Amino acid sequence: MSFWYAVQTKPRRERLVSAALGRAGLETYCPSIRQRRRRAGKRFFEESPLFPGYLFVKLFFAKDYPGIRWTPGLVRVITSGDSPVPIGEEMLAEIRKLERVVLRHRPHRRCLAPGARVRIVEGPFAGFEGSVEAHLNGGERIRILLELFRRQAALDCDPEFLRPVAAAGLGS
Repeated sequence: MSFWYAVQTKPRRERLVSAALGRAGLETYCPSIRQRRRRAGKRFFEESPLFPGYLFVKLFFAKDYPGIRWTPGLVRVITSGDSPVPIGEEMLAEIRKLERVVLRHRPHRRCLAPGARVRIVEGPFAGFEGSVEAHLNGGERIRILLELFRRQAALDCDPEFLRPVAAAGLGS
């Protein structure tokens, strides 16, 4: 039986790896978002990975992994210890919903200053808390640090999905 797995890619190689895995007959999913960019004074929209450096692939691990192990640009399958971690269909459904969300409002930048504690309120990471590391793309995205998979992980997300966590009264 095949399951979805998260795979890490080399930087900016998500599409290359996805195409190679597709040619190998595997189903892939690389969630993306449209970001506003500015180049030479002109604004335009560009599609970027929602999780830079990662994508999802559906495979029967024991049978398919040896054939894709050395795919150019593929770094590794995300594991817990020595075991690959399957991703549930529910998690992927939440990520797909996250892709479809339309911007409604933006929190004030001063509420989300670097170092501020924030809670994610929508999407697959809803309920997680982290701290703001930096504003990216002129405030269009915010990088926060989360504790995931027993490691600190950076997550770039839309400010709309973040709410400040009050510094006082956190004893819940």
